Amino acid sequence: MTAATVEKPLDVGGPISRRASALANVKWFRALAWRVLRDGGPQAALRAANARAAARIILRQAKRDALVSQMAREALQGDRISS
Repeated sequence: MTAATVEKPLDVGGPISRRASALANVKWFRALAWRVLRDGGPQAALRAANARAAARIILRQAKRDALVSQMAREALQGDRISS
């Protein structure tokens, strides 16, 4: 008896995996910021601010990548329709 399910290929390098890795990186940097502030140490506030800034940069880049990807998809679909 064979299985009736169809295996979907992994989305390695695709938009879903890029979004997932960006969100994981943002989560890690935010956790790092909290850990630095909680543990203290030399220049803890500065290191926490740098970690939060890195998280913002990652989010901004992910949003930009998603926008460019959407624009490219729409342009390709427009070419198909007009051809």
